[in-house]
Amino acid sequence: MNSSGGLSDDEEKITVLSWIYVSTLSLSLIGSFSVVVVSVIKRKHLNEQAKPLLQLALADFLASLVLMITTLSNLTDEIWPFSKKMCNLGLPLSLAFYCTSFLLVIIYAYESAHAFQGWREKPVQEAFETQFTQLSRRRRKFCLTYVIAWLVPIIGYFIYIHTVSYVEATIAPEEIPTLTTVSRDPVRFCNSCILFLRLINESCITLDPGHAKFIQIFTLSNVLIVLIICTVFYCKLDSSYRHYANTRMITMTRRHRGGIWSSARYMILVVIFCWTPALLLICLSFAQPKIKYLFPLYVTQALSVSLQGFLNSIVYAWRRRNFRDAVLGERLPLMAYSNRAFFDQSLNEPS
Repeated sequence: MNSSGGLSDDEEKITVLSWIYVSTLSLSLIGSFSVVVVSVIKRKHLNEQAKPLLQLALADFLASLVLMITTLSNLTDEIWPFSKKMCNLGLPLSLAFYCTSFLLVIIYAYESAHAFQGWREKPVQEAFETQFTQLSRRRRKFCLTYVIAWLVPIIGYFIYIHTVSYVEATIAPEEIPTLTTVSRDPVRFCNSCILFLRLINESCITLDPGHAKFIQIFTLSNVLIVLIICTVFYCKLDSSYRHYANTRMITMTRRHRGGIWSSARYMILVVIFCWTPALLLICLSFAQPKIKYLFPLYVTQALSVSLQGFLNSIVYAWRRRNFRDAVLGERLPLMAYSNRAFFDQSLNEPS
């Protein structure tokens, strides 16, 4: 990209990154918003599955919306008076909502393992009789879990924004490390709002070292924790499925062997696909490399992170046959299938 129209190469690349974010985030907004709307309108037919799907889609929608609003500030001809503050508040807020999404993914994996193992540990009649006595207690427990999944990241966000400080660098203009070459307008480049850009760019207004390290470790640990926990839960779930594979209850679904792990694999792959480029950037930020070599990685990150809401809406909702049937009115409410939990069905049924 050569300079044109008075814009430096750096500014053009910031514009390219911004349009990539806006385009892919639009898909996530559409996908997650569709699940939110359907979960509210068809809640009677969706029954118990509406709660986890609605909250996961809402977290993805809010994360995508906040990230899009902050990114749009890069596409204006002039710097907005409040763009710096909006960026400082918006980027960590989007990470807080992504953290909520991670926690809800973990809850979903736990619910899946609990639902599958719980009703098969007892005879069908006994499981059916005790289900309603345990339902109220389980609802209270998981309502508290959902509240924690939302409150902890939001509380952490408010603590973060009230303790963070921003440092004005004193590096000479000719020493500014930019995406490729020295920008003709360093102020405009430094005020660009790109996820994780300030962790590597030491020449602009940056986070204080303590909070910069916190963002690095927080994001890295969140992604690794959700991958490890979900993998453990789904591996245990697959092991339980194989253990009971010869029982009469499983015989009817034997033609879908491997369905549980096949569905769970997609759920785990979404996290890996969306956050691997971001993890690479964070790992590289510890070494403080020159930004000019990282532009392709920033492009990859913009494409992957922004698609999380869209991919989650497909994997957790629209790809599931029981979700589509309930939405289209082709089946009774899931209470008619009370001897089988939704989380079990959502993993075991073919797409």
